[in-house]
Amino acid sequence: MGWLNDNEWCIGVIYIIAGPLIALFGTAWFPYVVASLVAIFSIGIVTGVSLSMGWMTTTTGTIVVLCVALLVGILAGCLVRRNIWLMIGLVGLIAGFFSGALVFALISSLSGWEAIWGYWVVSCVMAAIGCVASCYLGKSMVLISTALTGSYLFMRSWTLFFPGHYPSEAELVDDYSNLELDDTFWIFIGIWVFCFVCSAIFQCKHAKTHSDLDNYQKN
Repeated sequence: MGWLNDNEWCIGVIYIIAGPLIALFGTAWFPYVVASLVAIFSIGIVTGVSLSMGWMTTTTGTIVVLCVALLVGILAGCLVRRNIWLMIGLVGLIAGFFSGALVFALISSLSGWEAIWGYWVVSCVMAAIGCVASCYLGKSMVLISTALTGSYLFMRSWTLFFPGHYPSEAELVDDYSNLELDDTFWIFIGIWVFCFVCSAIFQCKHAKTHSDLDNYQKN
């Protein structure tokens, strides 16, 4: 974790590959995209909690935690893959949470409002809206959600290659007093919006829809 923190470009490489694939083929590869996102999210939660509890201070502890995290991630991904309605709700929830983080960053930069609880309230409200909208709109919301999430990952990859201009999620939550957004920040936001629009149009015109989504839409 310490090495990754000092070499963020490595995470950037992962994002720059995964982001476009999710943004352009989210509806075609829908079950695999969502299952992978859930698995990665679960692994991150387990390792994050373990780090905060001090369970990864030794080599043995680190190996055990990583094995448990991998097992939890795989099980979570398999469980989600078997429930189409759960996958659709989760993809909207994830996209909504990312949107909430963006909304709060914009509010903070324009108004100076820096309450930590505000970040969580805005993000959770947007996540709930995204989840409900996905359950009702189905394919259309999945298309929007995957385009939004994939574009976000692609944009974030470049913020890791050129650090210091876009606040990390940790800075958004814990470091408001030192949060300074320059002109480059808005360039990154523009990249996100541009990629979102382009990928959404591409999926509308060219991408195929996975059979699970078609069946859900008919039901």
